[in-house]
Amino acid sequence: MSSETSKGSFFRQSGWMVFANLACGIFMFAVHPAYAPLMGDKQYGLFTALLAMLNVLIIPSIGLQTTLAQQTAAAISPEAQARLTGTVRALLKWTFLLWLAVAAVTAVFQKPLRDGLTITNPWAVWFVVLFALTSLWMPIFYGVVQGRQNFLWLGLAQILNGAGRFVAVGIIVIVFGGLATGAIGGALIGVTLATLLAAWHSRAVWAAREHLPIDWKSWLGDVAPLTLALGASQFIFSVDMILVRSIYGEEMTGFYGAAGMMGRGLVMFTAPLIAVMFPKIVRSVAQGKQSNVLLYTLAATAALVVAGAALCTMIGWALRQSVVSPGFGAGWIPAAIIHKLNSHPEGVKTLGRLMIWFSWCMAPLAIANVLLNNLLARRAYGITPYAILVVAAYVTAAVCFADVSGPMKPEGGSFLRIVKVLGVFNTIFLALTVYFTWRESSRPAQSQT
Repeated sequence: MSSETSKGSFFRQSGWMVFANLACGIFMFAVHPAYAPLMGDKQYGLFTALLAMLNVLIIPSIGLQTTLAQQTAAAISPEAQARLTGTVRALLKWTFLLWLAVAAVTAVFQKPLRDGLTITNPWAVWFVVLFALTSLWMPIFYGVVQGRQNFLWLGLAQILNGAGRFVAVGIIVIVFGGLATGAIGGALIGVTLATLLAAWHSRAVWAAREHLPIDWKSWLGDVAPLTLALGASQFIFSVDMILVRSIYGEEMTGFYGAAGMMGRGLVMFTAPLIAVMFPKIVRSVAQGKQSNVLLYTLAATAALVVAGAALCTMIGWALRQSVVSPGFGAGWIPAAIIHKLNSHPEGVKTLGRLMIWFSWCMAPLAIANVLLNNLLARRAYGITPYAILVVAAYVTAAVCFADVSGPMKPEGGSFLRIVKVLGVFNTIFLALTVYFTWRESSRPAQSQT
């Protein structure tokens, strides 16, 4: 394949995946402004905390999609394809058994968990547990579809996830009066529909007649460093919301959660570029060919991140100036949102200030994820223990520097400490990936093939 053809294919597929991810993100984001006023501050804060809890719970499954994408993309021979089928079947079985164990532990420790996050409805916990099962299976099916570079159906599955969540949460919250528990139940419906669609379009692999037993030693040798390295990134990405709620309780966490959603959206928005890049790098390494796909991905990611952060900065500035007149956002912001903002002037300024800081503090993580996935696609796992050390240092610093006197300072000053610590360690994480990328590129070419 010529360089121009490869470049055209990358940007065409990336464009579709960005659109699919954007559509999914719009639907998922729309859940917050559309239904948050109906839930109230405390229930909405709980909803965002439950979502953050889910992001942490799925860390054990993060390496599954990437490992399966890696194995699928490299499965060139019939023997490798048969091994892939056996691997997928074994993973579906053992992840289900793992989920049963998690459900049992949750049943035992349900009360302290509910007390720690101030959860009054026990169904909220069990919806999260059910969500965890789909979160274990979805990356298996997604990984196969991604590795086969079937980006059409991978993108449609993502859109269904977002659209299904938006519609289901709307029905539960508006029609049935559900609050945080109902909202997380609606999110469960959306992710289940997406999982089923991906399962159907990966059936050529898991339903194939020819299969070989999984090589656990080889497979674990890939999935363990992949899971730990990607889990480190996911942990930095999401754990701050849990820390904030555990330190400050319910007070004002809804505004922090809303600002965090905007900042995290930048990282999520660039994830499709990585999804397209990863199997292409795996295939090029397996075939011993050179590829410019990393440069394409870095350039596109940087452009999207800067544009997104600039937009968040303008919105945040407007909110800090209290530009929330009745005509503000007419036609695209619900009147209930305008009323809520007007009734919480200090919260509006907090939201605006945090949104600006969040957007730029999350930007380094988006770039770092590109470099991290490039390293993992090449099986350069040396970065993994250092990534874990960065995470440990981040959590320690976030707890130590938190202002335990409370978040009610001018424009969320206490919250801002958490965000600034996040920005520092995202930058450290980026520097770590840059160093290991340089080290990998300086090796002899034959060591990467």
